[in-house]
Amino acid sequence: MNERCDSLSGCDGAGGGAGPPAPAPGDAEASQGTVHGTDADLTTWAGALVVDDFGMIMPDDKGENRWRTVAHLAWGPDAVYVAMEAFDPEPSQVRGWPHKRDDFGDQELAILDLDPSGKGQSCLRLIVTPLGGQMDAIVQDSKGEDYSYDCLWDSAGVRTPQGYVVKFRVPYSSLRRMPGDWGVRMLRIIPRERRYGITWPRMSRDIQCDICQMAKVSGAPVEKPGSPFLLIPFAAASREESLERATLGRPEAHQRLGLDLRYSSTSLTLDGTYRPDFSNIEADVDPLQINSRFRVLYPEKRPFFLEGTDLLGVEGAQRQFFSRSIIDPLYGIKASGQASWASWSLLTAKDQGGGVALGYNGASGVDALPTRDTIAAMRFRTDSRGSAITLLGTDRLLLGGPEASGGRSGGVYVDQYLGTEWHVIASGIRALSRLPQADGTVSVSDGSAASAELDWNNRNWGAAAWTNATSPGLVLVSGFTNLQGYRTWGANVSWRERWNTGRFAQASVNLSYQNYQWWDAAPMDHLPSLNAYLETVGRWSANVSLTAGGRSWAEGRSVGTRGVTLNVGWRRHGYFQAWTNERWSRTIDLETGDAAILRRASVGANGNLSAFGYEVSAQDTRLDREADGACLIRARQVTGMAGWQLPRHFYVRTQGFVVWYDEPGHATTERYAKLLAGWQPNAFTQAYLGWSTRRKRDPLDHLEREQMTDRGLFAKVAYAFQF
Repeated sequence: MNERCDSLSGCDGAGGGAGPPAPAPGDAEASQGTVHGTDADLTTWAGALVVDDFGMIMPDDKGENRWRTVAHLAWGPDAVYVAMEAFDPEPSQVRGWPHKRDDFGDQELAILDLDPSGKGQSCLRLIVTPLGGQMDAIVQDSKGEDYSYDCLWDSAGVRTPQGYVVKFRVPYSSLRRMPGDWGVRMLRIIPRERRYGITWPRMSRDIQCDICQMAKVSGAPVEKPGSPFLLIPFAAASREESLERATLGRPEAHQRLGLDLRYSSTSLTLDGTYRPDFSNIEADVDPLQINSRFRVLYPEKRPFFLEGTDLLGVEGAQRQFFSRSIIDPLYGIKASGQASWASWSLLTAKDQGGGVALGYNGASGVDALPTRDTIAAMRFRTDSRGSAITLLGTDRLLLGGPEASGGRSGGVYVDQYLGTEWHVIASGIRALSRLPQADGTVSVSDGSAASAELDWNNRNWGAAAWTNATSPGLVLVSGFTNLQGYRTWGANVSWRERWNTGRFAQASVNLSYQNYQWWDAAPMDHLPSLNAYLETVGRWSANVSLTAGGRSWAEGRSVGTRGVTLNVGWRRHGYFQAWTNERWSRTIDLETGDAAILRRASVGANGNLSAFGYEVSAQDTRLDREADGACLIRARQVTGMAGWQLPRHFYVRTQGFVVWYDEPGHATTERYAKLLAGWQPNAFTQAYLGWSTRRKRDPLDHLEREQMTDRGLFAKVAYAFQF
């Protein structure tokens, strides 16, 4: 007989207070079967815990749930099993199409959130589309969703006359699990005239944390190890020619063999990698940088660095550890573990490209030297709502260079909820660096950074105040510093509302002020702004941002600034969604201190037509001197991406972009194109073969010829063994 949980309080969810003990899902017969079959038969799930009390959460948590959903949860001998029967009053409107893993577009989603530690600090989010496609992410209340994370699990999905059915199988060995109650949540996302969402257990927007509202379930057989080892050998090869390396017409062949190894137990996860291949299937497209004080931050996409990012990637006054600072590791070892009161993570690697990062001042021979990198973090839980204190340390040592060259840093991070409406975030960093110089000496830098933020939120209103300071001497050789030697403070007040019925879906207004100063108290920028957002039924959206009365300083001069930005989007259908963005502002040219006019126009569209998906965009940005209208710089960019998902996890994908930069007497053009065919049945098993070309033309340096040309073939095969 099925154990049925028909109320939130009976499942010990956040809204049910202390309530009865958390229910234990049974050992269902489903554990002996498989989730790979594309059928809707759930007769083997006879012993599972059944829940059907789903409530609204998007756009708002009020109102009637029109999408009946029945979920089944069971413990198996080596995995947790979940099935969701998703009923729909308009089954023909269900959006579901084949897609490559982690690339799903605007379709229906069935979501399973798991917190196998029971701590409420982060959770694993597993997403299945109606045809069984997968996505996964790590979720934290303070940082949101990180979809760069991957783990090994199984899923299946099938359309039915009433909607669809999806199944999850999550091996215990893919989870960092603890004895005791686990946190569990199940959601459905339904994109129609609005983007609706329903959830079990029912959640309240009056409570300003999400993970703390997960239901609790007991009885997971954590003592069963399952298959603790994951071995992923791979082979990669390329055949390339390059003008920059003088190999045009004489292609160079490169091969690489390597492997990844993971061991998981109830409280410990060990990861190792040797000669990893970190080539990206998709190229980083540089955002157009015109008149910006800040550096560009590229996201991490490399698999080895993604496990444990919730600790090692903690953010505060600056990004103390940024994994892309490790360029070309020969090997890497990472350990993560947890106890009832704390979690920890440790990473060490030998980076063959580490000298490049430490030798940017022109020191002779440093670029060819490796570094040894060590990063350690520990997080102490302070309450049941996800609050914590985190300690993080980094050390980078140049091997074979001047004595003690490199750098180290230490930081403390506080993330504390104060009741249901208040939230405090604070951090402090101290770093010491020793960098080789061109004259053979070593330059020593000692710097610090600190930040603090106080947030208040209820259902409709919010306010925040923050401050941040980074000294001129802060050099994070293992991290990322976007701006040195400045102080800032700011505050905002906001209002928001969401509607499940009527003409509007959601609206918000935000009034903010931010003040930047250089370390010596010289002014940099101060900027008041007003931002308003409105989304209607039919998924039309408009966002207007106004800045007025601000000032910006550069080269000892000051300019009064003002501007307006308008963004309009339409996302009613899955096969075509479009947006446009227009900006006009009076600003300051950072190079000369002159008043300047910035104009930017961009458009884009994306969608899915069955197994075909596409995304295109174009942008034109220019900066003109206000006094005479002369163009200081103009940048244009066109990008495109398309993919075809074939049966049995095969796909074809293409990507391209063209960028033009125009300045007085100087023009640069860059073109990139990539085409590949691949196969990816899960997160770690993949094979692909592709071709790419990249050309850059810079007449200032090489008149009427291409300065940089790279083209060639590339291939990779990786297969995951679990035992």
